[in-house]
Amino acid sequence: MDPVSCELLSIGSELLVGETVDTNAAYLGGELALLGLLARGIRQLPDDRSVIAQAVRDARSRSVLVITTGGLGPTHDDLTREAVADALGEEPAEDQALIAALEHRFRSFGPMPSANRKQATLIPSAVPLDNPIGSAPGWWVDRDDRVVVLLPGVPAEMRKMWREQAVPRIRDRFSLPSLHVRVVKTFGIGESALAERLAELLQMDDPWAGIYARDDGVHVRFTTRGDPARLDAAVSRTLALTGTDAFGTDQDELPAVALAALARRGVGTVATWEADTGGALLAILAGVPPSDGMARFVGGLLDAGGIAAVPHADAVLQLSLSAAARTGRSDVEVSMSGMVSLPRRRLRIHGAGPQRLRRAAFAALDCIRRELA
Repeated sequence: MDPVSCELLSIGSELLVGETVDTNAAYLGGELALLGLLARGIRQLPDDRSVIAQAVRDARSRSVLVITTGGLGPTHDDLTREAVADALGEEPAEDQALIAALEHRFRSFGPMPSANRKQATLIPSAVPLDNPIGSAPGWWVDRDDRVVVLLPGVPAEMRKMWREQAVPRIRDRFSLPSLHVRVVKTFGIGESALAERLAELLQMDDPWAGIYARDDGVHVRFTTRGDPARLDAAVSRTLALTGTDAFGTDQDELPAVALAALARRGVGTVATWEADTGGALLAILAGVPPSDGMARFVGGLLDAGGIAAVPHADAVLQLSLSAAARTGRSDVEVSMSGMVSLPRRRLRIHGAGPQRLRRAAFAALDCIRRELA
């Protein structure tokens, strides 16, 4: 079964001048892959009616599914509806049901501004997509064996409309091959070294393997549209080849793995003390949802005079930049005291700015994971 081709159009001049990061495209790219859709491209477009219209025409000539985000607001530069109407040669008109829904939404805020009436327009081939948390309905346009989906640019609105309105329609409209995915996550080995170690697996066509560098290590992603058992075999072989450099698979996260390792040693609570790190370690651990089987993070201190003031905890993880790092090199020092004693270690961390600090924090967690394995 051939995959269904798709293109993404991110609309908004703010994307082109760096005022806004296009997180919608990143989110939808992952969603399309999981649905089994083949993304042929992602374009960022200005708020220009003729440019958007031509981009829609071009995308429809290549792909059977086109998804736009942005440009559905009430202001003069929100032009996606008009541009899609131009691309399809149809005339937009106000839909009375949408007008009533918008007026009902604005009732608690006062009279609806006249500018919002443009959000209640449809072309004859469009079906509205409900937006329960915003004022901008989307469009589902199915014409000439091509589908165009218009989604809002506000990320929360876009994601909700995508999940609840667009995805069910896409599943009903297209025959989609299932895409199966498995991931092996490593820390402490670089991309090139990992690629050499996994050479036999990277040469396979099915499952296909990709290697990706992240702040929390290097991930190996296996995908197939065939028998998912192939993925299990590839993951098992990868774990055998990577040994202790692998900290988990799929949904495993390094902070949770480290906290689970502490719990297995009888540590119930853990705190942190950091110097010259910007609180990178504290921020990472604070974002880990508490769970049975993991040591509980109770807080930390930044640049304190000593660890005595750290909130009471069974163990204290210490992370600091060395004097060398503060003068331009990248060494960090890691140690742990309390119920678990970790030998003081100095590690070389690559990168710059906040990225280097996050990598240093993950390196500290990896030290725990390795020491207690």
